[in-house]
Amino acid sequence: MSTVVSYFQARLGAEFSIAGTALTLTLSDVAPSAHPQVFSLTFQGPAEAEISQQTVVLERPGDAAQALFIVPAGRDGSRVQYHATFNN
Repeated sequence: MSTVVSYFQARLGAEFSIAGTALTLTLSDVAPSAHPQVFSLTFQGPAEAEISQQTVVLERPGDAAQALFIVPAGRDGSRVQYHATFNN
């Protein structure tokens, strides 16, 4: 398993701030695949401030900033789901 997958698995349920905004996303799922460099992440964000498909910089105290390309994937109740896929 890659160290990137391990990093996110250890932070499942954690909140990440989006640099330059007051918005946060919560990591709700880490889905590894049979290939160690291919996996996807699912984040939950507030419904009232939907983010368009784009690269965002996620920040978390004590961790290095992570630039991710996220895609809105629909609504789950009062939250918006976002996906980020890694395919090295």
